Amino acid sequence: MQAQQVVRRDLTASSILAGKNSSTDFVETQQNNNDAGRIGRGRDEIRRNLAVNGSSYQHYSMGGEEPEATSAEHEQLFADYRDEERKDSVQEETPATDEGMDRSRRNGNRNVNNRAIDRGVTFSRKLILANVLINGLMFGVAGYITYHCFNKAMVLFSWHPTFMSIGYLILMSQAVLTMSGANYFTHRCHHRTKVFLHWLLQAVAGILITIASVCIFLNKVRLGKPHFQTLHGIFGLVTVCFTLASIGGGVTTKYAFQLRHYIRPMYSKLAHGIAGTAAYLLSITTISLGVYSRWFQEDNDANVRLTLVIAIGTVALYVIVAPISNLVQRIKTTIRTTL
Repeated sequence: MQAQQVVRRDLTASSILAGKNSSTDFVETQQNNNDAGRIGRGRDEIRRNLAVNGSSYQHYSMGGEEPEATSAEHEQLFADYRDEERKDSVQEETPATDEGMDRSRRNGNRNVNNRAIDRGVTFSRKLILANVLINGLMFGVAGYITYHCFNKAMVLFSWHPTFMSIGYLILMSQAVLTMSGANYFTHRCHHRTKVFLHWLLQAVAGILITIASVCIFLNKVRLGKPHFQTLHGIFGLVTVCFTLASIGGGVTTKYAFQLRHYIRPMYSKLAHGIAGTAAYLLSITTISLGVYSRWFQEDNDANVRLTLVIAIGTVALYVIVAPISNLVQRIKTTIRTTL
């Protein structure tokens, strides 16, 4: 009996061990089958690729069966297949890396935009103060000249200094500031809006300047006085000529695309910039000379005239610095392009 029990325990232990071994073998068999299936699928894919690409094996079978490759070709083909799988895995991991790079790039751009906004706020505050000062000076000087013109009587001559000071000192200054981006009310506007406002202000200024020129010419004729005998008169004539050239350059610049067969847009813009800058500087000089003319000296002492000239110079300095800088860069660009 004891011997039978010992035999039974041994059989039970062996069966348990056999079961474990069978389960282990089953798992290994499944893994081998999966590997074999994967390799088989890879072999089939390689063979299909070779068939599509027109590749040929060294040995062919009869009866239209699928050709077989040599062992060396198998090793080379499966090595290429593993390389392709490795590349695919790298490409699958790349989007996450690119996503992280894009996220960091967006964060960097956001920080740059925040700093730009902060600088824009500071620039706007400075621009407000500068615009308040400059507009106060230009309106103050033009207002004082207008008051002096009509203080005693309203005559034909009174319209000449009034329209000249308003046309050049206010309207032309505002037009230049609009295009240079130094005008607080228009520096955030679209470029087309700035161009429209520049045209509008210059057109009104041109009308007033024309009326002022006609008034002084008729007044000289009425009084029988010679024309262009003073320094103020000579500078005034040159200023009007450059103003007309600037207006012509503005027209060619606006229609530069339509006129590109006759003049290059680069040259029309350059001519407009040179004529406009010269016209503005000459107008400031002419107004300053008018402040020191005999007519203005009769009722204003030296301190008033000096104060007016300083105010006019301050306005001109604020208005013309940016256009001169842009004009220099445009000249350099034109020279490099031409040569």
